[in-house]
Amino acid sequence: MERKTGVDFLRMFLMFLVPILHILGNGGVLANTPWMSSQYLAGWLLETVALCAVDCFALISGYVGSTAKFRWSRVGNLWLGIVFYTLLLTALFAVWMPEVVSRRTWFGAIFPITSNQYWFMTAYVGMFFFIPLMNLMLEKASKRMLTEFLVAVLVVFSFLPCLFTILLQDSPYGLHRGYSMVWLIMLYLVGGYLRKYEIPQKLSRKKAVVVFCISTLLAWLSKVVIEWGTNRMLGYPAGGTSFVSYVSPFIVINAVALLCFFARTEFRSKALRKGIAVLSPAALGVYIIHVHPLVWNYVLRDCLTFAAAYPVWRMLLWVVALAFGIYLVCSLIDVVRIRLFQAVGVPALCRKLDGWIAGIHRESPLPPEEK
Repeated sequence: MERKTGVDFLRMFLMFLVPILHILGNGGVLANTPWMSSQYLAGWLLETVALCAVDCFALISGYVGSTAKFRWSRVGNLWLGIVFYTLLLTALFAVWMPEVVSRRTWFGAIFPITSNQYWFMTAYVGMFFFIPLMNLMLEKASKRMLTEFLVAVLVVFSFLPCLFTILLQDSPYGLHRGYSMVWLIMLYLVGGYLRKYEIPQKLSRKKAVVVFCISTLLAWLSKVVIEWGTNRMLGYPAGGTSFVSYVSPFIVINAVALLCFFARTEFRSKALRKGIAVLSPAALGVYIIHVHPLVWNYVLRDCLTFAAAYPVWRMLLWVVALAFGIYLVCSLIDVVRIRLFQAVGVPALCRKLDGWIAGIHRESPLPPEEK
């Protein structure tokens, strides 16, 4: 299958948005802006714009993976890359800040997926084992069945739960506001639907931009209106993030609009295409490096609280500049890691897993009734 440079570039763009989310949140920017100040409103508008990044990653998994050959080696290569960074970063902190590294820290470094060091990677690896069944469903199910499923996802698992989170502050069905393997599975199927029925080809890039802007504005306004209303009624703002979360229908629509826009985008410049080919595979490394628990707690936490007191333009400039710096540095580090893995034969070793599993299937005798 021919790679789409637009979708590859989208991965890079999304991984630039992820540090923006983390700087606004864990970096202490949003928590230190006065409620309803211009800094507060601008910070949450930027948060709303960037929030679709995680949902869009899951959509891309379905959009690309639903027509690609399933390979077990992918999860093996992914796991080895994660363990490489968790062990390396833990070792560096053991030298730099030994007081923060415990036996439990080392256990998490050795077993990063099962210990939930990275919620997204744990959820993604869990989802990975359902991909053959999901692809079969996407191939065999009728358009009507898949469309009804898509509507159910948006209404039952997205819109209605967001209404109830105004009071409950959580979403039902074990979705945990989108921090869930179940939510990634749903989005994978939505992404597969978009690919199967060529939805991006039916939506112009201009319309995709308009949809993204309107949906972002509605999500942001929902926060402002809900907090203003609850503050008037209760004496304090509450429920403002009800429609500003991963499971929000507005955020899902944003993710779909972004995917549709970039799926119709192709880069003609050979130099640019080469740059995308080099940096796109390193996008996930950006997440693994800067969200490592020790980096998260001892480097990024409250790293930009001072910017909350700046004028809006200056505050946003600090957030975007730091996010870009994190993205660029971590990308370059992961490019080196990828080439190191290639030099020592890690991808080839992982591909042997596919051959080994295929050999088991060939050697397994069929039951008498299936012969």
